[in-house]
Amino acid sequence: MTQTTERQTSAPWDSVLALARREAATLKVADLADEAGYSPFHFARRFSAHVGIGPGQYLIAMRIDAAKRMLLGAEHPVIDVAAAVGFDSLSSFSRRFRETVGVPPAELRRLAERISDHPPRPFSLTAPDERTVRIHLEVPEELSRRGDASIWVGWYAHPAPIGLPRSGALTSGEQFIDLPLCDSAPFLLGFAVAPGADPRAHLTPSTPVVAAHPHPVTAAGEVTLRFRAQGDAGGIPLLSALPSLCRR
Repeated sequence: MTQTTERQTSAPWDSVLALARREAATLKVADLADEAGYSPFHFARRFSAHVGIGPGQYLIAMRIDAAKRMLLGAEHPVIDVAAAVGFDSLSSFSRRFRETVGVPPAELRRLAERISDHPPRPFSLTAPDERTVRIHLEVPEELSRRGDASIWVGWYAHPAPIGLPRSGALTSGEQFIDLPLCDSAPFLLGFAVAPGADPRAHLTPSTPVVAAHPHPVTAAGEVTLRFRAQGDAGGIPLLSALPSLCRR
């Protein structure tokens, strides 16, 4: 069996995702398709099925995640951050950043300062609906031992933590939470932060503790969200600036 046939059969997602994380600022979808050994069209379909979003969206997510870390890591001018992560213009970078994070680039820095002074407290951002889902929360024991973690559970329009959720709630010390259904955003995602965590753990966690229900939730009932540390396995980074919802 030739090397090309082996690559096409096994679809080396680990190497594809590693390449995307490492060189997102300069890559195109065709480059990832070449790495996988597929045509761009077939690769895009297989990638979306495997990751949950398209390869172009994934590359943008990697770039925006890198931009978030640069913005919070040093006082780089926003225009320099935009260029460093592969954007040709400040306006296109700022627009894409706001769409995927929920706040403009400069606001992310102000948000980090606000979290440092006033950590997010439990709140709810939901619309009334008689159809309710009871969500059981399974948090890693390590996080539980450190006290009551802050747990965000929200409804997203896509199966990825990109942009702000349509509705949801922040809770602490609870084993379950009841949320009204959200027809326009049926994907249920969660994010947990240890008590006393610094602003970067809320905005750019190095090892996010996340959960995602495997299917869209469209009917009342009960589901379980199992939170796990994502690690460096090529998952979609947490782009939503969730603490920005506290003042809405």
